[in-house]
Amino acid sequence: MASRPPSNPLNALPQREVTPEMRRRTARTFWLILLAFVTGIGMMVAVLAWQGRGARDYARSVREAVLAGNPSPNASYSVGCGQVKPGALPPGVTSCEVKVLAGAVSVHLMYEGGRAFKLSR
Repeated sequence: MASRPPSNPLNALPQREVTPEMRRRTARTFWLILLAFVTGIGMMVAVLAWQGRGARDYARSVREAVLAGNPSPNASYSVGCGQVKPGALPPGVTSCEVKVLAGAVSVHLMYEGGRAFKLSR
């Protein structure tokens, strides 16, 4: 008994012709998906920049409040930002700490997701 290779059902179908309209729709869909992707990335960058700016402004105001108290160059301590400047932390910030080392003030902010920001001068 001779074995025959199985017949391919796709060979029986007629070939489909790609029309210019189909090409235009495919190209338009591709560019719209690419535009949506780039727009999404841009929005994420803008949100993170806005969030970072608010947190930096908050850290700067906390630092200025500590400096207004004229810390001693002989003192070194660490305190929470809530004790220096009462109120809520900026959105996205999980913790804030002020460190005074020999009169130099630095503010450490921890964001959601493990990111950190340190303001010192």
